[in-house]
Amino acid sequence: MESWFILAASLAYLLSLFAIAWYGDRTGNHGSDRRTPWLYALSFGVYCTSWTFYGAVGRAATGGFYFLPIYIGPILMIGLGWPVLARIVRVAKSENVVSISDFLSARYGKSRSLAALVTIAAVIGLLPYIALQLKAISVSFEILAGASLGTDLSQMPGGTALMAALLMAAFAILFGVRSVSANEHHRGLMMAIAAESVVKLAAALGVGGAIAFSVFGDPATFIDAAVRNPGFLELIRLDSIGTDWWVACLLSALAILCLPRQFHVAVVENTHGGDVRSSAKLFPAYLVAINLFVLPVALAGLMLFPDGTTNADTFMVSIPLSQGWPWLALAAFIGGLSAATSMILVEMVALSTMICNDVAVPLLMALRPDDRRLRDDPAGILLLVRRSAVIVLVLLSYGCYRLIGPAFPLATIGMMSFTAVAQFAPALLGGLIWSRASRSGAFAGICAGFLGWAYTMLLPSFADAGWLASSALREGPFGLTGLSPVALAGITGIDPLTNAALWSLGPNLLLFVVVSLLTRPSTLERQQAARFMSLRRASDGEPHGPRGATLADLHDLAVRYVGQPRADAAFRRFTGVADGDLRTALLTRTDGEAIQLTERLLAGAVGSASARVVVAGLLSDRRLSRTDARSIIDEASRAILKQHELLRATVENVPQGIAVFDEDWRVATWNNQFLVLLNLPDGFVQVGTSLQDIVGLIARRGEYGRNGEIETLLERRSDPRRRNKPDVYERVRPDGTVLEIATNPMPSSKPGGGGFVAVYTDVTERHRAAAALREANESLERRIEERTHALSEAKAEAERANRGKTRFLAAASHDLLQPLHAARLFLSALGERNGDSAIRQIDASLRSVEQILGDLLDVSKIDSGVVKPNPVPMRIEELLKPLGEEFTVLASRHGLGLRVVDCSATVRSDPTLLRRILQNYLANAVRYTRTGRILLGCRRRGNFLSIEVWDTGPGIPEHKVPEIFMEFRQLDNDGDDRGKGLGLGLAIVERLAGILGHTVQVRSKVGRGSAFSVLVPLTDEPVAARAMVVRPRGRDLRGVLVLCLENEPAIARATEDLLSSWSCRVVTAVAPELALEKLEGRTPDVILTDYHLDRSLTGVEALRTLRARLGSDIPAAVVTADRDAAVREDIEAAGCRLLYKPVRPGALRALLGQLLAEGQRIASD
Repeated sequence: MESWFILAASLAYLLSLFAIAWYGDRTGNHGSDRRTPWLYALSFGVYCTSWTFYGAVGRAATGGFYFLPIYIGPILMIGLGWPVLARIVRVAKSENVVSISDFLSARYGKSRSLAALVTIAAVIGLLPYIALQLKAISVSFEILAGASLGTDLSQMPGGTALMAALLMAAFAILFGVRSVSANEHHRGLMMAIAAESVVKLAAALGVGGAIAFSVFGDPATFIDAAVRNPGFLELIRLDSIGTDWWVACLLSALAILCLPRQFHVAVVENTHGGDVRSSAKLFPAYLVAINLFVLPVALAGLMLFPDGTTNADTFMVSIPLSQGWPWLALAAFIGGLSAATSMILVEMVALSTMICNDVAVPLLMALRPDDRRLRDDPAGILLLVRRSAVIVLVLLSYGCYRLIGPAFPLATIGMMSFTAVAQFAPALLGGLIWSRASRSGAFAGICAGFLGWAYTMLLPSFADAGWLASSALREGPFGLTGLSPVALAGITGIDPLTNAALWSLGPNLLLFVVVSLLTRPSTLERQQAARFMSLRRASDGEPHGPRGATLADLHDLAVRYVGQPRADAAFRRFTGVADGDLRTALLTRTDGEAIQLTERLLAGAVGSASARVVVAGLLSDRRLSRTDARSIIDEASRAILKQHELLRATVENVPQGIAVFDEDWRVATWNNQFLVLLNLPDGFVQVGTSLQDIVGLIARRGEYGRNGEIETLLERRSDPRRRNKPDVYERVRPDGTVLEIATNPMPSSKPGGGGFVAVYTDVTERHRAAAALREANESLERRIEERTHALSEAKAEAERANRGKTRFLAAASHDLLQPLHAARLFLSALGERNGDSAIRQIDASLRSVEQILGDLLDVSKIDSGVVKPNPVPMRIEELLKPLGEEFTVLASRHGLGLRVVDCSATVRSDPTLLRRILQNYLANAVRYTRTGRILLGCRRRGNFLSIEVWDTGPGIPEHKVPEIFMEFRQLDNDGDDRGKGLGLGLAIVERLAGILGHTVQVRSKVGRGSAFSVLVPLTDEPVAARAMVVRPRGRDLRGVLVLCLENEPAIARATEDLLSSWSCRVVTAVAPELALEKLEGRTPDVILTDYHLDRSLTGVEALRTLRARLGSDIPAAVVTADRDAAVREDIEAAGCRLLYKPVRPGALRALLGQLLAEGQRIASD
């Protein structure tokens, strides 16, 4: 059968349960309160889990009649012992309990610790049992689906079990934990459970009957087959029944009362006391019917699978599949699914209620008593906790299934959980019949029993699963065989189940009785014991309640915990007000019944123990019977005495001296530290000693002798304006001790005020520390001033050194660039005459030296703060296009392609500095890329534009990326340009980006290339119009008269040679006067001048002299190696062009062309 079909059938079945539960809730909400004994009896069928549906057949196939004890025990307990259950139901309804832990807590003085213990033990003991249900679902699904798929679906992580667990959690939350009142009847859930009981009964009878009649035909044939099968005959021999059979009967009888899910359906969900008696007949009949075909199916499985390879727990599914009846196998699977899901649902509801009421709520009330959310919306918090508990339990059960599922058969896991919950039985049953049973006895018994179960049953199961060495069990801890879990105290020869029951229930019962006899129950325990055994309400007889409290107070308290609708309904029934204004009826005073009503309402939400604490917090003055009043007074007296001792011990152990004075200024109480701090003699201070006597004694010792200090002290306390106000002052004793005296008035109804509390604190160390701190602060301030002065001096010295370094580098660069400029001009002139390759190589070398010197100078200027950015709006295309034209030629010389992607964005930056950043990026890309191409383009990044340069170079290892921005650091470069430069290009980029406030980024992959980018802010500001510069190309310079002012003879000769090679007429001079003489009355077309001439004359001053004589419209340019900002500003103010040395011939020729064009334009104007 296809797995999808099985899943669809399962989901359809579960959806039908949802529909039944929804219908049940809907009819319940419409006030349906009819007796439903059949529904109540069928809900008992939740006892029949997958252990019954699958495990009974498996147990019969391996142990014969050993499958019967788990049914004989419940049949006897419910069928014959139903009065015990009826009594439990009556007491539970009287106390309004919501779980077995709540029941035990209510019986034993509403003990929170006992309820928490029972809850924790139940969760630990039942997790394997819930995991058993998930295992049954998973295994049966895998067998049914695997029959056609030929696959092992157990290999699917999570698989069927996880899906089933999550569906059960959703069902439990929707229909079992929909409100905070846990004792509210879940009619819809119970109808769904009853329906599941019918389904699994029908499946057991239908599948079992089909197997029995198809294999055997009639009962006579079955008996004949059993007789001829010696193995089966051996299994069903009555003399093979051992002690463990009877122990299993006992444990099952106790489990039918102690299992949380059975307690929930039998007690909490009971709506009519008479239904218990009806179930005493119906439930045993149900158990007999569901097991009717267990033995025939087991015998059929043994006959059909004689090799023993098929797990007997799966016979209900395996046999139909082996006979070619897939639909019958599906019916068996649905029956097993029904058995497992009903158990999981009710167990989750019961356990989540126990966890919430008995663990979570007490913890919240203890740890966060003032939590506003818990006070304002307790119902919402409790509902969240309860639903969270369901989810956690489901996940823990699934984890337990994944951990132990494959290791144990179904019956073994089930009996382990039965033994665990059986530990509640002595306290449960003993509390009903024995008035001396105490909380301490119940607590000790359950602890001992649970530890015995864990040691003798849980621990050996670890060895069976292979998690623990079997030898460790046999030899016992530390080699002590007498402590062996399987042979405790040297008792051997008994089966594991009997051993576990003996060493868990035995100590449990023994300690329960002994400790109860040795301890005295509290008053509340005795009251609860009487209520449980007599079934009389504690309120019978005298009414009791607080004089000042009203029903409205109790109603408001109930509203906060169970909600307005439920509280209104309960108080309307109590007051008899069906319609109309309820508030009027709630104005009456409370009585005992109203208090008990409120406690029962709250118990449904937070448990009976917590409910008592909450209601007690509201009520302060109850009218009680004499016996109750005397008991409570005794308890109150003991509590007050204990609190007094605790308070006295606290006061005596504080480091302050404390004295309390009454309204007459006489001592009421004090501690020993008060005497020590004031150095008062022993016996001097007594109750009634006046403040004046104490002050007088101290004054006689000379401690109040300065400036009328004693009068001032007494006036402070006698002044009516200060008597009722806190006061703090300090007093220095003759020995140097400083006492801080704080007085606080005590409340009083007298007009003059009451007494006061005086607290004496020795603050001598504090004063000393304050004095030391002041001295340290003064010393620190002096040191800070000295250090600040030293730092200022050091900073000034560093700035002077930096300025000196900058001047030195500028001067050195100027002196180095001058001869370099001359060499470049000579080489260019020589190159114009012949194209020798040697000349080109020398020129290239000079360009490299020029680049190195320029980089050094740039770094110096940036570090010294000379470079100041001037950000303006600019169109990025005006920067990218010239760069593309400039570097396309350079890239082609290296055999590379350069592509520039157009971009029309407007950014805000300094055009010159940004151009330098991109120039360095492109220069690096050309230098380090051997083959391929280079890309220059832009991308928008939010409010920024990322200008990027991509190359196909060798790439940069990730760990070396930080190094490339360091000065004088070059990575390996195998190209022709290796060694050209000092590694300052990217260092300059990082500094310029820092000045501009831009971000530089690098992305690189070895062998693929690199991408360098700079993030520039976008802007919407308008771009200022720029004058278009006409760049003449290939202008004819023949006959142009050029005047050159240069004080370096070599540079003058080189310039003359170069310009002459361009057919220019050249006149050179070192000063303006000499230039006028050489011109002989002619007017030059262009003037080129150095900035620094002889006798401290500048080129700008020389130009002013020449223009004054020759005309102000002569175009001129200053060619200098001085890159100082002041020089540039002086040149620009004179309206001259600027060209830095060393000059490239092409740049010089272009400049001449621009100057000539400018002169022609001026002449035409």
